[in-house]
Amino acid sequence: MSAGSPNKPTTNNYKFIDSIRFISMMCIVMEHSSPLLGLRFPNFKDQMVQTLALQFEKSGTIIFFILAGFLIGDKFMVYSTKTYLSRRLKTTFKPWLFWLIIFLSLLCIDQFVRFFKFGNREMIDHPVLFLLEKLDFIVTQTSFWFIINFMFCITFLLLFRKYLYTITYGIILALLSLFYSVNLYFEWIPTTHTIALFGFIFYLWLGVMLHKYFQSFCSWAEKQSFGLSAAAVLITFALACMESLHLIKLGSMDAFNTLRLTNIIFSLACFVFLFKFCNFDWIEDLNPRATTFGIHLIHHILIIVGIPLIYKPLHIGFTDKPVLYLAAFQFITFIIIYPTSYLTAYLIGKSKNWKWTVGQ
Repeated sequence: MSAGSPNKPTTNNYKFIDSIRFISMMCIVMEHSSPLLGLRFPNFKDQMVQTLALQFEKSGTIIFFILAGFLIGDKFMVYSTKTYLSRRLKTTFKPWLFWLIIFLSLLCIDQFVRFFKFGNREMIDHPVLFLLEKLDFIVTQTSFWFIINFMFCITFLLLFRKYLYTITYGIILALLSLFYSVNLYFEWIPTTHTIALFGFIFYLWLGVMLHKYFQSFCSWAEKQSFGLSAAAVLITFALACMESLHLIKLGSMDAFNTLRLTNIIFSLACFVFLFKFCNFDWIEDLNPRATTFGIHLIHHILIIVGIPLIYKPLHIGFTDKPVLYLAAFQFITFIIIYPTSYLTAYLIGKSKNWKWTVGQ
């Protein structure tokens, strides 16, 4: 399939998913690679650089939920709700638990090294507290949280399967998502991603509806010009940046939240653009269906544990560094992490005994 030609709705292969999933995972890894995350800058120019560096990859998560919903809609043609959830739990939770144990073990090894080299007794004196704190960090502060949220959203969606194809159900889910968008301004509840359990279910539902009306969507997408689609992406990107800058001005601690209204619209515009113009044959050759989940599980381990092993000997640090320096290392870290994560997932996937750990 050549670029610019979405899959025909007559096939169940849906090759467009490979391209969009591949690009979206690149966005997610790039966001997590950024040392700009969580920082606050008093200078507007610095805020602008930070916003530009973080916003352009912010479409990845919502697009992933849409794709997952699309595939759920496809699997409904074969599996019951109970069977689907059982299969999903087996292929998702077991690899998640395996890599969580790997992650936790590596953090413990790192602490042992700190003890022998520097006398750091944090884990030695309080081993249970140390393990609980590190476990909490992995589960709630890294990409591992996405899997918990993802499974929750799927389960909630399917609990009301008989209403799945009703517009009323979609409206309810949309309002739940928009609640988190509005909450960024009023902070009725904490704005952290761990609170937004109900915020992403709508995008699964949207994917399910996309599957149901796929032929109509393809016909509509075929009529969209490159200029109009690109303009939609650029305009919504600018609006998303403006909203982040406004939230920073208001003192928000979560100005780059994925569920900002403008970022939602930006993500949808990106989805349409990717669907219409970014279906590349070479992406299919990289077999993203077999590697994407592995990349998701592996990349944050490499960022937290692996990158310091490279940067520290080179005396590369991020404390009190200029914003352009930090933005540059967002890309440098990504260039290291993404190919390494891909290669690791690819090689593991070739193993008959271990391929289950990357979701195969």
